Formats: sequence, structure tokens, C-alpha cells
Amino acid sequence: MDDRSWMYRDSPQGLRRMDYCNGVQGFINFATSIPRNFTDGGIRCPCRKCKNLKFLHQDVVTMHLLTKGFMEDYVCWYAHGELFVPDESMEEQVVGSTSSASNMHEVENENSNPYRNMVMDAMRMSEANVRECPIVEEEPNADAARFFDLLRDSDEPLWDGCTNHSKLSAVAQVFTIKSDHGLSEAGYDKIIEWAISILPKGNRLKENFYAAKSMMKPLGLGYQKIDICPNFCMLYYLENAEMTECMTCGHSRYKPRTGRGKTLVAYKKLRYFPITPRLQRLFMSPRTAEHMTWHQSHHAVDGVMVHPSNGEAWKHFNSMHPPFSAESRNVRLGLCTDGFNPFGSEQSGAEYRCLSSSVD
Repeated sequence: MDDRSWMYRDSPQGLRRMDYCNGVQGFINFATSIPRNFTDGGIRCPCRKCKNLKFLHQDVVTMHLLTKGFMEDYVCWYAHGELFVPDESMEEQVVGSTSSASNMHEVENENSNPYRNMVMDAMRMSEANVRECPIVEEEPNADAARFFDLLRDSDEPLWDGCTNHSKLSAVAQVFTIKSDHGLSEAGYDKIIEWAISILPKGNRLKENFYAAKSMMKPLGLGYQKIDICPNFCMLYYLENAEMTECMTCGHSRYKPRTGRGKTLVAYKKLRYFPITPRLQRLFMSPRTAEHMTWHQSHHAVDGVMVHPSNGEAWKHFNSMHPPFSAESRNVRLGLCTDGFNPFGSEQSGAEYRCLSSSVD
């Protein structure tokens, strides 16, 4: 990458150096040479105020950069089509050249960023949606700001010159390690503290679990906490949400207060993970959506069962519910009981009932 120290070099008496003015013009030439950067004649403005959240005319962007300066840590112009490539290949590029920008654009198409795609899928956005955002001067709303923050994190290198990890990819992979190996939050924080100590100075790795969790929260699927009876008699939910004692066993919902604490603490809580948004998430990405409708698009071989849709039970369900089965995106749920005896013990002779369920 060429020397871009001019972007943040102090200017005497508040005046802009000639190398800064030339560099801004080189940036404008680079950004405007890539067609996908344009939205109705505007490009993202990377000044200290706009921070790539606004699409403005290139003349306005030039004025903002000359008067306000570049936003922090924007040495790599990732939001304007510049990829994280090894330094030796970057040395051949000339800032502002049309051929350089075209080459970068071609490389970008060949090397899709999976973490950028993950953000797009989770936020129900596409590249077309992003490019078609209107040019506005007002501040973006909270949801839009979170989306663009994640988009920036998916493209921003973990440190200046890093070619194989972005801020988002690093946090996502450490989260996966924590989940796979059951690390505690304290263990996570210790690993991150050690990792930061060996990474180059100025790296952008989130400093602890809390900061990383806050960063990843917009990508996640939430859950609902519901108080329950400690004897598992009932849920304090819907019409029973205001009750303070179990209607079956009479057990108190809340623990006795200690000291001056005013917060009521339930004896036991249930974490409810709504299934509808999780099924919707599977259809947000074209890669998983293809698997969700595979049962209708695949070619069955007579006498060979490769999917439940080849079985008699599935075919019988289709014949009983034609409108439901006609839509390939409708989901059939199978209930699995691992280690649970649905027939009860020989002594209890418990009756077993199986109820079919489907989601439209």
C-alpha cells in the first residue's frame, strides 16, 4: 500500500498541505472510478462527521474532506472498493488511477467476503439495497447505523496491513471457539488480553467479551425470559404474567428480598427462543434457502429414500393438506426426543400421544 501518512498529518495554522489536497483528489478519482460506489450520483463520504454513513455528491465529499478531514483509521479505503491485499501487490497501484480501481473491482468480485454476506443476510439487506439507499443529509436511524457499523466492521482489517482477518471475522471466530469448547467469560477475556498483547499495536480486536457481544448483538436472534414455578407447574406468561404465586402448588414466584434491594428476583426462569424468526433467518440467505426447499426440487429415485419427503408419511400429509404442501417454503417440524421414553415405564403405563405440527 502506498504511503498515506498525508491523511492525518497535522497542518500548520489550520491550513491544508498541498500533499493532502492532492491526496484527496486522488481518493476522489479512485472512488468515482468504481461504478458500484455510486448511488444516484453520490458516494460515501469518509469525513470525520459523515463516517461513510452518508451518500453525497463527489464535490460535497471533496469539500468535507478538505474542511473536516478523514475519519479515524481509514487508511484502507474498504468502503470504496479497496480490498485487503498483500503489500507487494498494492505497491503496483497508483492512487487515483482508473486501471488500478478497475483491477481492485475485479478482485473484489472474485473474492466475496463471507462476513459481509453474513451481515447482509442477518439484516435482510442486499448489495442492491445498499447501493439504492437515498442520498440524504440527515443522520441515519438506529437500525441503519447498526447495519453500516457492521458492514464497516466486516470490511475493516484487524490491523493496518492485515490481509486475512477483519474486525468482524476475528470476533466471530473467537466466539465460535468459545462456544465449541465451553469457555467461560473470564477465560475468553484472558485469551483476548493475551491475543492483543501479541498483535501489532493499533489492532482493532475487541478488548473483552462484553464489547464483542455488544458488537455481535445485531446479528443474533434474541430470546425471551419467562418466570416459571420452581416446581414446573406453570409459566407466568400471557394472562398469568402478573401472578405472584403458583396456581397449582402455591409456591411463591419471587425470592424473599434481602437488605434494601427493590428488584424482585424469580426463583426460576425459562428462556424461550421463538422459532418463527429462526425459520425466517434460514430463508434470508440464498444458500440456506436453497436447502429449505430442496425437498420439492430434488429428483427422487424410485425405491430409494434419501429424504423424509420420499417416505409414505410425507406423501400422506401432502394428500391431506394440498394448499400447505403446494408452497415449498412451508416448513414441517419433526420433534426429536433423545433419551426420553414416550411410552412411560412398565409400572406407570403412561399413555403416549403424538401431535403433528406444522408452520405456515
